[in-house]
Amino acid sequence: MSAASLSVVLAAYNEGPTLRVALDRVVSVLATGASTWELIVVDDGSSDDTASVLKEYSASRPGFLRVLTHPQNRGLVAAMRTGAEAARMQTVVYLDADLSYAPEIVARLAEARLASGAQVAVASPYMRGGEVRNVPLDRLLASRGANWLLARCAGGRLHTFTGMVRAYDAAVLRELFLRPAIGEFNTWAIAACIESNRRIVEIPAALIWPRERYAAPSRISARKLLERAKLVLVTASFLIGACQRSTLLKTGTLVLSQEPRGPYSLLS
Repeated sequence: MSAASLSVVLAAYNEGPTLRVALDRVVSVLATGASTWELIVVDDGSSDDTASVLKEYSASRPGFLRVLTHPQNRGLVAAMRTGAEAARMQTVVYLDADLSYAPEIVARLAEARLASGAQVAVASPYMRGGEVRNVPLDRLLASRGANWLLARCAGGRLHTFTGMVRAYDAAVLRELFLRPAIGEFNTWAIAACIESNRRIVEIPAALIWPRERYAAPSRISARKLLERAKLVLVTASFLIGACQRSTLLKTGTLVLSQEPRGPYSLLS
């Protein structure tokens, strides 16, 4: 791992049964790198044993974990904001608490951001070299459809807009949270960075739902999926305007992509 200071943020909501194993994996990966790091878990009002797991983990491995708690469930974006506000390092990396993306992606995202001079590095399962496994068909089709539409709005420069797993320059991330998002936050964050001529790098990644998540009842109803789709459409309109206003996009130097032949190649 490149020399960097990393704040790794996990948003946890009712993740108790698998959380200890996930934390062990993340800590093991971070501890083998050369970076200065901190691990932040935001307990977003969980009603299961997430809080007790975090308390026991903190006690058994002091200094490895910072725990922030929402008294009630406030949603993913609120948990992301809490983590960003508490982060003390120069790069903030978000991970899913169930490790749908393996924790090794942290180092790759941080390295891509620093090596390319980008303010944001995106984990992309939909670009060449990425993959998706074990995701239910309805969720996969909805995600692919949304990202296909958004990619068209951005002229095909990026492939994944809706994912949370990214590395941000901490100052840029906190600035984004000070602004009112238009539509879906993660998509809007990319559009806002394009509009303000901030460089974005995208790297291929494997999105693999763990067996427990695939087998469990869906946490997102059809109604909520429809609401998300509407938010994405709202953001798509803003994205089109952001691309038109971006000067870096016109020069072809805004977005970089890591391809298999690597290390980094300019998208024209």
